[in-house]
Amino acid sequence: MTNWKRWYKVVFLFILFHIIYFGGQFLVELPAAHGDTSWQGILQVVAVFTMLLLFFGGYAWYIEHHVKVAPHYSFTTHVGHLISSVTTGLLIIVVLNMILQLVLQILHIVPETAKNQAGINQMLELNAMSKFVTLTLAVVVAPICEETMYRLLLIGPIETRRVKPTQKHRKKLAVLSWAFFILSHMSQQLYGAFVAPSWNALVAVITASATYGILSFVIVREYYLHGSLARSLAIHMTWNALAAGTLLFT
Repeated sequence: MTNWKRWYKVVFLFILFHIIYFGGQFLVELPAAHGDTSWQGILQVVAVFTMLLLFFGGYAWYIEHHVKVAPHYSFTTHVGHLISSVTTGLLIIVVLNMILQLVLQILHIVPETAKNQAGINQMLELNAMSKFVTLTLAVVVAPICEETMYRLLLIGPIETRRVKPTQKHRKKLAVLSWAFFILSHMSQQLYGAFVAPSWNALVAVITASATYGILSFVIVREYYLHGSLARSLAIHMTWNALAAGTLLFT
């Protein structure tokens, strides 16, 4: 057996996780978009966030502590690993984005804001409730859910109590994880380009995909090398927090 979990179980969980994740997003964004600050609206948002964190966080904790086989580090060593991963990851992201911008300038291409990012920007400007929901989603909930789906579930641990997947197989799954992460953030853009195809739409898809591709590459690389969800999660959360902070203060 080369995979850490039977393929049909992975497919089933992958579909189920997406239904729960995107359904949860819809349930919290609905009252946020309408600025519903009633106790019912607040209770709905808090309840959905709690459900998502318990479901995805609980699954990830179980796999990390009861299924995965890995060395046990001290707290200080673990923190050092996280700091090293975040520092290295952010540096690679910044450098690759600078190279991308340079290439686009040479080609005289003006990148458009991805529709996913444009939606986040709009939500941040609506009202206080919308701002709270968007920031909580971007910095806490989305990274936990997405890292659980695209890294822990798809790629899987380096070694479990029952099986040690081959590196060749994990590489294939890492590429799959990289691609699915991009697609999940580009669905609206891809649909728009399909419905109304044009050169500008194609360029927008390519440039936005490249931006998400850089982030996905760095996170996938970190998880593939170390098999640590904490490391990939730390990079994802930190990058989203920096991006959200930049939007808020500019």
